[in-house]
Amino acid sequence: MSTEEAKNFFLKKKGPVFLGLILFASGIVLILQSFWSNHEKKREPLIKIETKDSQFLSLPTFFPVQKYWHYTFGNKGHFWIAQYLDSQNTNCFARVFPPKPIGSEIDDVLNRIWIEAMRSVNAHAPSNALFIGWWDLSQRLKLFTGKEIWIESYDATVIPKDGLKWLEEMFGAPKETNRLSILAKSYAANALEGLEILKKALPAGRPLYLGITTEDISNLALAFGQSPQSMGYDWRVFPRAGTDIHGLIPMVMKWVNEKESAGYMLQELPSHDILVWRADKKAKETLLGRLLPLTTSIANPLPGVKLLYQSPWGGYLQFYALE
Repeated sequence: MSTEEAKNFFLKKKGPVFLGLILFASGIVLILQSFWSNHEKKREPLIKIETKDSQFLSLPTFFPVQKYWHYTFGNKGHFWIAQYLDSQNTNCFARVFPPKPIGSEIDDVLNRIWIEAMRSVNAHAPSNALFIGWWDLSQRLKLFTGKEIWIESYDATVIPKDGLKWLEEMFGAPKETNRLSILAKSYAANALEGLEILKKALPAGRPLYLGITTEDISNLALAFGQSPQSMGYDWRVFPRAGTDIHGLIPMVMKWVNEKESAGYMLQELPSHDILVWRADKKAKETLLGRLLPLTTSIANPLPGVKLLYQSPWGGYLQFYALE
C-alpha cells in the first residue's frame, strides 16, 4: 500500500473508535505523550503518514530494516513502524522508538530501555529460547534479537472488529488466532492459576521467557472490552514542584489508600512529574499484577518465575524466565 493510499484509508476512520485504536496501537505511552507534547494552535490534519528509507534511523536491529513508516495523529502523538524481512523471508512489522532529535523525549527514553533490555536478552537467554509477550512487544523483540516469539501478531478474536482492518493496514494480516486470547486470560486470572493456563499452552522442553510492560494494563483492558479502571487498575499524574519527590509522598499515599489494600508503582515522566499506577486488592493478585513491579509484588515475589531483566523508569519493562 502506498503512503497516499494509507492516508486515504485512515482519513475515513473517524470517531471515538478510531481514536481509541490509535491509543491501543501505541500503548499507554502515546496517552502519556499528550502531557508534554507541544500543541499547535492551528488545526492539524487527523493523520499524517510518511515513509523513510532504511538508513534514516540507526537502530541496532537483528534483521535489516527495509523501510520506516511514520504516523502522526494531530496533537495526539505519533509513532514509527519498521518494516523488514525475517529469516523465513516473511514481511514483518514492529513499532520502534527513535532517539532524539528525531523521536520525542519519551521515544528517547524507551529507545535506551529497549537497547539495554535486548543486550540483556542476548547475553542471558539461550538460542533456543521462546519468548511470550503481547503482540507489539513480541514483534519488537524479534526485530532486535531474532529470537523466536510465541505470538507473532495481533489476534482477530481479541481486537474489536472496527479495528481489524485498521491494524491490518499498519501491521499486516494476523498470523494466528487464540494465543493472544490465552495470554489475556492468563494475565487476568489469579497469579498461580494464570501461570498454569499459560504453561499448559506452551511447548515443553525448551527455555521459556515472558515479557511484561506497564502498557499491558491498557492492552489487557482492551482485550476484554473494558477500561483499566473496571479491571482494577488506575493511574494518576502528580505534578512535581522542584526536584524533591518527597513532598509528593503524602498526596500519593492518600490517593493510593483510597483503595483498600492497593499496590502501586511510580514512573517519573520526562516532564519530571510522577505517574502513579494503582492496582486494587483483586488486580494486584492477578498474574499481570504479580509480574508488574507493584509494591505488593516486590514484597511477595511470585513463585515459578525468575526475573531476568528489569528496566529503569519505574520498571516499565521486565523479562522473566518461567521455571
